[in-house]
Amino acid sequence: MEHKRTSLFVALLLLSPLTLALPLIPNLSPAATTTYTVSEERTVTDTSFGTQIYYGSTTETALIQAPIDLPAKVVGFVAPKGKCSQYTYPVTVTSGSNLNLEMTSTYPANIYLLPTYAYQTSPDGCELTVPVPVLLFQANFTAYTLHWTAPETGTFYIILTGPTTIIMLTDEGSSQPVNELANITYAASTQTSLQDYESTTLSTVTYTTTSNQPFDIQPQTIPGLEALTVLGLIVCLSIGMFAVAHRRRS
Repeated sequence: MEHKRTSLFVALLLLSPLTLALPLIPNLSPAATTTYTVSEERTVTDTSFGTQIYYGSTTETALIQAPIDLPAKVVGFVAPKGKCSQYTYPVTVTSGSNLNLEMTSTYPANIYLLPTYAYQTSPDGCELTVPVPVLLFQANFTAYTLHWTAPETGTFYIILTGPTTIIMLTDEGSSQPVNELANITYAASTQTSLQDYESTTLSTVTYTTTSNQPFDIQPQTIPGLEALTVLGLIVCLSIGMFAVAHRRRS
Protein backbone atom coordinates (compact mmCIF):
# COMPACT_ATOMS: atom_id res chain seq x y z
CA MET A 1 0.00 0.00 0.00
CA GLU A 2 2.82 2.30 0.86
CA HIS A 3 4.41 1.58 -2.52
CA LYS A 4 1.21 2.57 -4.36
CA ARG A 5 0.99 5.86 -2.50
CA THR A 6 4.57 6.63 -3.31
CA SER A 7 3.94 5.85 -7.02
CA LEU A 8 0.89 8.11 -7.06
CA PHE A 9 2.89 10.89 -5.47
CA VAL A 10 5.65 10.54 -8.05
CA ALA A 11 3.10 10.54 -10.89
CA LEU A 12 1.51 13.73 -9.63
CA LEU A 13 4.89 15.35 -9.37
CA LEU A 14 5.66 14.36 -12.99
CA LEU A 15 2.31 15.70 -14.22
CA SER A 16 2.66 19.01 -12.40
CA PRO A 17 5.32 20.46 -14.89
CA LEU A 18 3.00 19.55 -17.79
CA THR A 19 0.20 21.38 -16.02
CA LEU A 20 2.43 24.38 -15.60
CA ALA A 21 3.43 24.25 -19.28
CA LEU A 22 -0.15 24.25 -20.62
CA PRO A 23 -0.37 28.05 -20.68
CA LEU A 24 2.84 28.11 -22.78
CA ILE A 25 1.52 26.01 -25.74
CA PRO A 26 2.09 28.12 -28.88
CA ASN A 27 -0.75 29.48 -30.95
CA LEU A 28 0.10 29.14 -34.72
CA SER A 29 -1.20 31.90 -37.01
CA PRO A 30 -2.10 31.00 -40.67
CA ALA A 31 -1.02 33.00 -43.76
CA ALA A 32 -2.76 36.38 -43.96
CA THR A 33 -4.38 37.75 -47.16
CA THR A 34 -4.89 41.53 -47.48
CA THR A 35 -6.97 43.19 -50.20
CA TYR A 36 -6.59 46.89 -51.14
CA THR A 37 -9.10 48.72 -53.34
CA VAL A 38 -8.12 52.00 -55.01
CA SER A 39 -10.60 54.26 -56.80
CA GLU A 40 -9.53 57.14 -59.00
CA GLU A 41 -11.70 59.65 -60.84
CA ARG A 42 -10.28 61.48 -63.83
CA THR A 43 -11.65 64.33 -65.90
CA VAL A 44 -10.26 64.52 -69.44
CA THR A 45 -10.67 67.61 -71.60
CA ASP A 46 -10.07 67.32 -75.35
CA THR A 47 -9.85 70.31 -77.65
CA SER A 48 -10.72 69.90 -81.31
CA PHE A 49 -9.35 72.50 -83.71
CA GLY A 50 -10.12 72.46 -87.39
CA THR A 51 -9.57 74.77 -90.32
CA GLN A 52 -11.37 74.55 -93.64
CA ILE A 53 -10.24 76.49 -96.67
CA TYR A 54 -12.56 76.92 -99.63
CA TYR A 55 -10.93 77.48 -103.01
CA GLY A 56 -12.09 79.16 -106.16
CA SER A 57 -10.61 78.98 -109.64
CA THR A 58 -10.51 81.05 -112.78
CA THR A 59 -8.81 81.04 -116.17
CA GLU A 60 -6.47 83.93 -116.86
CA THR A 61 -3.04 84.78 -118.15
CA ALA A 62 -0.28 83.54 -115.86
CA LEU A 63 3.49 83.36 -115.91
CA ILE A 64 4.52 79.68 -116.06
CA GLN A 65 7.63 77.72 -116.93
CA ALA A 66 7.59 76.27 -120.44
CA PRO A 67 10.21 73.90 -121.95
CA ILE A 68 13.02 75.44 -123.99
CA ASP A 69 13.90 72.19 -125.80
CA LEU A 70 17.54 73.00 -126.51
CA PRO A 71 18.89 70.79 -129.30
CA ALA A 72 21.49 68.18 -128.39
CA LYS A 73 25.12 68.85 -129.36
CA VAL A 74 28.06 66.56 -130.05
CA VAL A 75 31.44 68.31 -129.79
CA GLY A 76 34.59 66.55 -130.96
CA PHE A 77 38.08 67.88 -130.15
CA VAL A 78 41.26 66.96 -132.02
CA ALA A 79 44.17 68.64 -130.24
CA PRO A 80 47.95 68.10 -130.18
CA LYS A 81 49.33 66.19 -127.21
CA GLY A 82 49.43 68.44 -124.12
CA LYS A 83 47.13 71.01 -125.77
CA CYS A 84 43.38 71.68 -125.66
CA SER A 85 40.73 72.92 -128.07
CA GLN A 86 37.75 75.21 -127.37
CA TYR A 87 34.08 75.27 -128.35
CA THR A 88 31.52 78.07 -127.75
CA TYR A 89 27.83 77.20 -127.31
CA PRO A 90 25.57 80.34 -127.07
CA VAL A 91 22.21 80.10 -125.28
CA THR A 92 19.63 82.93 -125.46
CA VAL A 93 17.20 82.92 -122.53
CA THR A 94 14.81 85.23 -120.68
CA SER A 95 15.13 86.26 -117.04
CA GLY A 96 14.14 83.40 -114.72
CA SER A 97 14.94 80.64 -117.24
CA ASN A 98 16.30 77.38 -115.78
CA LEU A 99 19.12 75.61 -117.62
CA ASN A 100 19.48 71.88 -116.95
CA LEU A 101 22.09 70.41 -119.28
CA GLU A 102 23.71 66.97 -119.04
CA MET A 103 27.29 66.66 -120.37
CA THR A 104 29.51 63.60 -120.77
CA SER A 105 33.10 63.50 -122.08
CA THR A 106 35.28 60.56 -123.10
CA TYR A 107 38.29 62.33 -121.50
CA PRO A 108 38.39 64.98 -118.73
CA ALA A 109 37.28 68.39 -120.05
CA ASN A 110 36.43 71.84 -118.65
CA ILE A 111 33.22 73.92 -118.82
CA TYR A 112 32.76 77.67 -118.32
CA LEU A 113 29.59 79.79 -118.37
CA LEU A 114 30.22 83.42 -119.37
CA PRO A 115 28.05 86.49 -120.00
CA THR A 116 30.23 87.34 -123.03
CA TYR A 117 31.94 85.61 -125.92
CA ALA A 118 35.17 87.63 -125.41
CA TYR A 119 37.71 85.46 -123.65
CA GLN A 120 41.35 84.47 -123.76
CA THR A 121 42.97 81.08 -123.20
CA SER A 122 46.11 79.95 -121.44
CA PRO A 123 49.17 78.98 -123.58
CA ASP A 124 48.05 75.31 -123.70
CA GLY A 125 44.45 76.35 -124.52
CA CYS A 126 42.97 74.40 -121.56
CA GLU A 127 42.07 77.36 -119.28
CA LEU A 128 40.34 80.69 -119.90
CA THR A 129 41.39 84.16 -118.82
CA VAL A 130 38.51 86.64 -119.19
CA PRO A 131 37.97 90.26 -118.14
CA VAL A 132 34.55 89.52 -116.54
CA PRO A 133 33.56 87.15 -113.67
CA VAL A 134 32.86 83.53 -114.57
CA LEU A 135 29.22 82.61 -113.81
CA LEU A 136 29.94 78.88 -113.53
CA PHE A 137 33.00 76.65 -113.79
CA GLN A 138 33.68 72.89 -113.58
CA ALA A 139 37.14 71.39 -114.26
CA ASN A 140 38.10 67.88 -115.40
CA PHE A 141 34.60 66.48 -115.78
CA THR A 142 33.64 63.28 -117.56
CA ALA A 143 29.98 63.50 -116.41
CA TYR A 144 28.43 66.77 -115.26
CA THR A 145 24.91 68.26 -114.94
CA LEU A 146 24.61 72.05 -115.26
CA HIS A 147 21.85 73.65 -113.13
CA TRP A 148 21.59 77.42 -113.47
CA THR A 149 18.91 80.15 -113.38
CA ALA A 150 19.33 83.16 -115.65
CA PRO A 151 19.39 86.41 -113.60
CA GLU A 152 18.40 88.51 -116.64
CA THR A 153 17.32 88.25 -120.24
CA GLY A 154 20.14 87.89 -122.77
CA THR A 155 22.59 85.54 -124.46
CA PHE A 156 25.03 83.52 -122.37
CA TYR A 157 27.92 81.41 -123.56
CA ILE A 158 28.92 77.88 -122.58
CA ILE A 159 32.66 77.44 -123.29
CA LEU A 160 34.05 73.88 -123.50
CA THR A 161 37.78 73.21 -123.47
CA GLY A 162 39.60 69.88 -123.56
CA PRO A 163 42.12 67.56 -125.20
CA THR A 164 41.26 65.11 -127.96
CA THR A 165 37.80 63.99 -126.74
CA ILE A 166 34.11 63.76 -127.64
CA ILE A 167 31.61 65.73 -125.54
CA MET A 168 27.84 64.99 -125.64
CA LEU A 169 25.52 67.80 -124.49
CA THR A 170 21.77 67.10 -123.97
CA ASP A 171 18.84 69.05 -122.54
CA GLU A 172 17.44 67.58 -119.29
CA GLY A 173 14.36 69.79 -118.82
CA SER A 174 15.48 73.38 -119.37
CA SER A 175 12.57 75.82 -119.10
CA GLN A 176 11.74 79.51 -119.43
CA PRO A 177 8.89 81.67 -118.05
CA VAL A 178 6.13 82.55 -120.52
CA ASN A 179 2.70 84.17 -120.27
CA GLU A 180 -0.05 81.65 -121.04
CA LEU A 181 -3.71 81.13 -120.28
CA ALA A 182 -3.86 78.89 -117.25
CA ASN A 183 -6.35 77.70 -114.67
CA ILE A 184 -5.61 79.76 -111.54
CA THR A 185 -6.73 78.40 -108.16
CA TYR A 186 -7.04 80.76 -105.19
CA ALA A 187 -8.32 80.61 -101.61
CA ALA A 188 -11.84 82.06 -101.50
CA SER A 189 -12.60 81.80 -97.76
CA THR A 190 -11.36 80.22 -94.55
CA GLN A 191 -13.42 78.75 -91.70
CA THR A 192 -11.95 77.82 -88.30
CA SER A 193 -13.72 75.75 -85.63
CA LEU A 194 -12.71 75.19 -81.99
CA GLN A 195 -14.56 72.74 -79.70
CA ASP A 196 -13.91 71.41 -76.16
CA TYR A 197 -14.96 67.95 -74.99
CA GLU A 198 -14.99 66.83 -71.33
CA SER A 199 -15.33 63.28 -70.04
CA THR A 200 -15.12 61.87 -66.50
CA THR A 201 -14.01 58.31 -65.90
CA LEU A 202 -13.95 56.30 -62.65
CA SER A 203 -11.43 53.50 -62.50
CA THR A 204 -11.16 50.96 -59.68
CA VAL A 205 -8.09 48.80 -59.18
CA THR A 206 -7.98 45.92 -56.69
CA TYR A 207 -4.68 44.74 -55.27
CA THR A 208 -4.50 41.39 -53.42
CA THR A 209 -1.47 40.75 -51.23
CA THR A 210 -0.72 37.41 -49.56
CA SER A 211 1.92 37.42 -46.83
CA ASN A 212 3.29 34.43 -44.89
CA GLN A 213 3.70 35.55 -41.29
CA PRO A 214 6.05 33.71 -38.85
CA PHE A 215 4.65 31.62 -35.98
CA ASP A 216 3.28 33.84 -33.25
CA ILE A 217 3.90 32.15 -29.87
CA GLN A 218 1.39 33.48 -27.38
CA PRO A 219 0.01 32.08 -24.11
CA GLN A 220 -3.29 30.40 -24.75
CA THR A 221 -5.99 31.78 -22.52
CA ILE A 222 -8.29 29.11 -21.07
CA PRO A 223 -10.80 30.19 -18.33
CA GLY A 224 -9.89 28.67 -14.93
CA LEU A 225 -6.68 27.02 -16.20
CA GLU A 226 -4.53 28.93 -13.71
CA ALA A 227 -6.84 27.97 -10.84
CA LEU A 228 -6.70 24.27 -11.79
CA THR A 229 -2.93 24.45 -11.90
CA VAL A 230 -2.72 25.94 -8.40
CA LEU A 231 -5.24 23.36 -7.12
CA GLY A 232 -3.14 20.54 -8.57
CA LEU A 233 -0.05 21.84 -6.82
CA ILE A 234 -1.91 22.03 -3.47
CA VAL A 235 -3.18 18.46 -3.84
CA CYS A 236 0.31 17.23 -4.71
CA LEU A 237 1.80 18.97 -1.67
CA SER A 238 -0.95 17.63 0.61
CA ILE A 239 -0.41 14.07 -0.56
CA GLY A 240 3.34 14.49 -0.16
CA MET A 241 2.97 15.81 3.38
CA PHE A 242 0.52 13.01 4.24
CA ALA A 243 2.93 10.38 2.99
CA VAL A 244 5.83 11.82 4.99
CA ALA A 245 3.72 11.98 8.19
CA HIS A 246 2.56 8.40 7.75
CA ARG A 247 6.05 7.15 7.23
CA ARG A 248 7.23 8.86 10.48
CA ARG A 249 4.40 7.27 12.44
CA SER A 250 5.38 3.90 11.10
